[in-house]
Amino acid sequence: MLVLNRSKGEIHKVDFSKVTDYIKEGDVICFNDSTIINHMFICKTRRNRLIKIVLEGFLPNNRLIISGLLKERLNANDVFYLVDNPEISIKVEQKFSEESQYRAVVENHEALICYLASHGERLDEYVDSSLFYKYPDAYRSVFSKKYGSLEIPSAGIHFTWDLIQRMKDKGGLISFITLHVASTEMLSNRKIQTKCVEEVTINEEYYEVPQATADIINTAKQNAGRIFAVGTTVTRCLESAYSREHNCLKASSGWTALYIHPGYQLKVVDCLLTNLHQPKTTHMVLTGQFAGVDLLMKAYTSEDIQSCQFDMFGDCMLIIQDEG
Repeated sequence: MLVLNRSKGEIHKVDFSKVTDYIKEGDVICFNDSTIINHMFICKTRRNRLIKIVLEGFLPNNRLIISGLLKERLNANDVFYLVDNPEISIKVEQKFSEESQYRAVVENHEALICYLASHGERLDEYVDSSLFYKYPDAYRSVFSKKYGSLEIPSAGIHFTWDLIQRMKDKGGLISFITLHVASTEMLSNRKIQTKCVEEVTINEEYYEVPQATADIINTAKQNAGRIFAVGTTVTRCLESAYSREHNCLKASSGWTALYIHPGYQLKVVDCLLTNLHQPKTTHMVLTGQFAGVDLLMKAYTSEDIQSCQFDMFGDCMLIIQDEG
């Protein structure tokens, strides 16, 4: 784990088990309890033609972003029925992007989520399908419980219950949010295609902040406790639920397309633990807001990072304001 100290401009490399050394009494560690589902499934048309559909994202009001497996053309008003559960139907509405993506509507969103929790397939470079089915727990954090993410909220995978208990023993407070990662990195929905990072937009994602989490964080902020976000998803969720009117975190649920980049004023989160990211992604831009661009670039070009692994199952970095 790389530790970036923003106050001192310092970078250290430590074993991840040392993460508890950076926790002080009264700090809050917030996790995302969403868990991954499959995103490729077989449907049939009204004429019984089989087609593999790739679910690339969720949208509000039971809308989906889908494509054909081989980027084949879909047409408005096409209706597809899941082969294993024909009661679930998906109707194409219109083209969503220039990348053979289409907006569609599903009548029963919750039924589709439940179906994909146990059926379908994975199609991406980070998740080996055969291993995913054989060792599903290896692709989920120990505390994940709510199905709905198309991509693994990977920062939480580093933690064990023993490590979480050690943070609690130091006076750290544990809290949870839910943000269903609704756009897969592999399918380029988060890739930055422009040179001006401020112009980037991202698709909406569903989030929930429970009342218990809002209470813990608001109390901690009042008592000078720091808020540690475990992952970019937690960061975006908490910042989305912040109420400027009441100057506090509000228990809420809904959809967010919040894009955090250098210049954004953080209201809730003080410290960030996140995996090492590839360039030209919104994850990297968000990380740059926390660390500062200069310190982040220093970290990514340092000798310490040469032996590190990137992306979902790679190493991580902890960005703090001080060493406590």
